[in-house]
Amino acid sequence: MAHEHHHDHSHYHIHANERSTRIVVCISFCTMLLELYFGYASNSKTLMMDGWHMLSHVLVLLLAWSAYYYILRNKNEITHAQQHKVISLSGFASAVIMLLITLGMIYESVTGFFDTNADVTNEALLVAVIAVAVNGASAFFLHREEEKTDVNLQAAYLHVLSDVVLSVFAIISLLAIKYFGWKMLDSILALFGALVILKWSIELIRKSWREVLELRK
Repeated sequence: MAHEHHHDHSHYHIHANERSTRIVVCISFCTMLLELYFGYASNSKTLMMDGWHMLSHVLVLLLAWSAYYYILRNKNEITHAQQHKVISLSGFASAVIMLLITLGMIYESVTGFFDTNADVTNEALLVAVIAVAVNGASAFFLHREEEKTDVNLQAAYLHVLSDVVLSVFAIISLLAIKYFGWKMLDSILALFGALVILKWSIELIRKSWREVLELRK
């Protein structure tokens, strides 16, 4: 009976996680398109970085959702250990995607560091504010107690959180350019944000890889 209760409890969390990731994928995809469009239209590096990072965010969330969907679809054919293996592998793959996209962000930030031709528009500021609201809501959907033990959910949450950071930096840099003419701040914040996310992605890779290795024992 105890094992059955644990099994039902586990599937309850997986159902909840699947529903949350599915919702966040949809709203994140729409936000990504807005950020990229207005980022390139205004030449705001922080907004562009946030948009491209949102692409990795959407891919990771799709991967996370696929893992939960696969488990639910095959819940009668796979064991609890196999379910945990799927979640760990998905979390590791998500962390690798996060790392690769972040390295691309750093390259873009460094190569364009002295390109300070950002053209701040009210539309770009509005999109950055919308991105903070959307990512904040997404973080709320994904932030659960089991995030501490579910690296798949943790990967999705970290992607959302990193987008919150980049969106806030985008707002700060856009306001600084608009009202004070501090154009260099855009490049500085874009690079700083990318380095923070790099640290998070490396930590997540280490944690998820340890889980994968433990499951092989």
